[in-house]
Amino acid sequence: MSKAVVYRGADPTEFDEDGKPVGEWENDKEVTGVTIADGVTEIKEAAFHRCKGLTNLSFLKDSAITIIGSYAFSVSGLASLRGVEGVSKFGDFAFANCKDLRTIEGLGCEEMGHSCFAWCTLLQSMKGWPASLTVIPVLCFYGCAGMTTVDCDISHVTSIGADVDGHAFAGCTSLLPPSLSKKDADPAAVLAHLKRKAFLETPAGAAELENAARAAEDSLLAELDAEDAAKKEGKKKKKKKKKASGKKGTQQAEPADWRTEFQRYSRGKSLKETVAELHVSVLGADPPPGANLLAVMEKIEAEFGYVGTGTVGERINNVRLQF
Repeated sequence: MSKAVVYRGADPTEFDEDGKPVGEWENDKEVTGVTIADGVTEIKEAAFHRCKGLTNLSFLKDSAITIIGSYAFSVSGLASLRGVEGVSKFGDFAFANCKDLRTIEGLGCEEMGHSCFAWCTLLQSMKGWPASLTVIPVLCFYGCAGMTTVDCDISHVTSIGADVDGHAFAGCTSLLPPSLSKKDADPAAVLAHLKRKAFLETPAGAAELENAARAAEDSLLAELDAEDAAKKEGKKKKKKKKKASGKKGTQQAEPADWRTEFQRYSRGKSLKETVAELHVSVLGADPPPGANLLAVMEKIEAEFGYVGTGTVGERINNVRLQF
């Protein structure tokens, strides 16, 4: 069963045993639609707390709402947060524990309380962080284990909030490395990591990654060529020495240089394509940004528990033969 309600901005008249306001439709799972009455500018505390039937806030689009109070939509059924560009203030825990919330974008608020999106475990990305907010509040995204990207410019952010319970992104294990997702991680280090991550997800950052990958591959090519040249020079000196001493050594074929071995494995593919193919076929996943052939080989060797020996060229051939 579903029902639409008209919100008139009434203050809570009841309080629970912990002293928290009880909203007019709190815990009403049948509420699926809301109309905002004329002249209402604020959604009061806990107004739609635990309203599991509410999946979006499209009803705010043409309203005069500028304030969303504490706990207003916490533990509700929101799946996305859009249409809130005109809202200037979010209260504490305003959207906390919305287990179905996956995207937030177009935020326009100038003030945000703590724990605003805490425990939204399916939240995947933050988009459009407000230019007016230079501090990401305490515990803002605490426990958002599903967040993987920061799809917005946060270069203006100067700090992230932290207290005894942890920093704004504590528990974001898909977004941060283990050392930074801990509660006691240095907030400044977390912010620096996020700024770098956010930059790399822009066109300019993607270009930087591509350039870094190309430079790494060029360096590897130069190293491999130098190894081949050194091996050939060593062979020539050895032959000259044997000839000068009058000794006949067993004739040995020249070892194939790394380019020949690489071409035998790659079947005409480029170095970059081969890196991707190796990573997918051996390690079962797409290569990370900036991966180069040497890094992939080292990862394969570590993954399968054997130590690569010989020159880089010989290691390439060894990877080819093993897998």
